Amino acid sequence: MYIYQVERTLIRKQLESVARYISGDVLDVGGGEETRYKNLFSFNTFTVLDIHEGEGIDIVASADDIPLPDASKDSILSTQMLEHVKFPEKCVQEMYRVLKPSGHAVITAPQWNELHAEPIDFWRYTKYGLIELFERNGFTVVEFHQRGGFFSNAAQMTIRYFMDRLSLHERPTFLGRVMSQVFRLFGSFAIWLDRMDKNPANRKHAIGWCFVFQKVS
Repeated sequence: MYIYQVERTLIRKQLESVARYISGDVLDVGGGEETRYKNLFSFNTFTVLDIHEGEGIDIVASADDIPLPDASKDSILSTQMLEHVKFPEKCVQEMYRVLKPSGHAVITAPQWNELHAEPIDFWRYTKYGLIELFERNGFTVVEFHQRGGFFSNAAQMTIRYFMDRLSLHERPTFLGRVMSQVFRLFGSFAIWLDRMDKNPANRKHAIGWCFVFQKVS
């Protein structure tokens, strides 16, 4: 059952804003069965790699050992995957390898999340950590965007607490539908508060980040 979450709303908006960087032959690293953002992009081919088999998964493999030739993809998309891999450095190196020269990688990653997909939940990233991780492996930063501030972050954590506390994501119920609408109002207000609050203190509380990296030829 779909339950409204602040983070997913903001991720979608961020990906819409950088969609122009995803084109040609695209590899979605860790996209999973839902591939919820595929419709945002224009492309020739869209290949989904995930460690688990499932509907819509084209390649079942680990992101740190991608079974594709060098320089075979024009663009890479990876949303909320890097926190779930044991060896993020190797994953980034593999992304670099399969990208064509000057190709783009659009990456989203969390700075703050509840434990999820346990026990395969290893890392959280600041913007400085992502820049360091990708630049030392051959990428350059094209642009990046912070996801949320203090109020959005607080709203997201509150929503996730009640989702888990009431098991709202496990079964379709009347309570789940009602709470999702409550979360939508609460979350929308929090997003508006972040837009209004220009104080630097607000920006220290990111939910996460969206980066566009480019492979340096």
